[in-house]
Amino acid sequence: MFDNTLSSIQSVMVHYVGNRLKEDPLQLSIQPSGMDANTEKQLWNYLYSAFKTPEFYRFTHPAELELNNVFSICRSVFGDNKTFEERSAALAKLLYEHSQHPNIKSGELFVVHFTKLTFGSVTADAIGLFKSEKKQPFFFTEEQEGIIDLFSYSGISPFKVDKACLIFNEEEEDGYQVLAVDNLNKGDEAKFWFDDFLKITPRSTEYQKTSSLLSLTKNFIEKDLEGERPLEREDSIDLLNRSLDYFKESEAFDYDDFNQKVFQDDEAIDRFKAYTEENDRNNMQLNESFNIAPEAVKKKSRIFKSVLKLDKNFHVYIHGNRQMIEKGTDDGGRKYYKLFYEEEN
Repeated sequence: MFDNTLSSIQSVMVHYVGNRLKEDPLQLSIQPSGMDANTEKQLWNYLYSAFKTPEFYRFTHPAELELNNVFSICRSVFGDNKTFEERSAALAKLLYEHSQHPNIKSGELFVVHFTKLTFGSVTADAIGLFKSEKKQPFFFTEEQEGIIDLFSYSGISPFKVDKACLIFNEEEEDGYQVLAVDNLNKGDEAKFWFDDFLKITPRSTEYQKTSSLLSLTKNFIEKDLEGERPLEREDSIDLLNRSLDYFKESEAFDYDDFNQKVFQDDEAIDRFKAYTEENDRNNMQLNESFNIAPEAVKKKSRIFKSVLKLDKNFHVYIHGNRQMIEKGTDDGGRKYYKLFYEEEN
């Protein structure tokens, strides 16, 4: 997704942001970090490993966008590059102010200024924020007087990013084009980075719509639809397979066509429509047509499980026709599945 052919790293500031609640320190650099060619190469690797999918966000604020502090700081840097060093410290101070939960880990904050950075269809100057919280052990050797000694130390792996954010100087009036990841925390624990510090919300892109609808469909089938009228596991798997197949085989999403091909039952269709409206919290208009993003389908397909687990004896993978499997109970009370097939491979 990245192309740095015309890109360059203008400056890197490294600050140490502790946990304020635990009275850990905030240490601010007074000048940019020096880099040799190999260090710069590893920094590019660090960037590449952070963002792999076009999940774009934008800065928000309930009152006015200008009141979003990270947005305002980045806007001042884009307006005058000479303020980068000073404003990078402001970002570190802001992060420190929000680091007041016992689970928030201390670590280094890299603030990087890029020029003409390209990610997918977006090309613009950018500001990168990378917070390293988990150190990796490394070995190194040293030769002295014919003896090679082995040492170890803890450092930052250029291939394992903990938290990261990349702000492109594009669509300023709509909160910029923003990429963000938190590879250490999920669910509510990730809110510190996304909601408390950055204050970002997903953009309504083809990728986000595809990803959101796949997640909503899976949750609906496994939780909402089963809650009132419990489904047999093979029926649930059949619905999951049909919904995933629709996204894999179609170039564009049509809401009514999807409902008819997947759920087929009017009552289930009505419930799914209500469920979609209720859970479209980012106002992505998920009931409208859009082009399906294959990258999102590939990523989300991992959470669609088509495995029927029977005690600890068997795992049955169901990939196709629901009519080829029957469930029953024998005279002795033992449960069984009957499988029909035409060829044995």
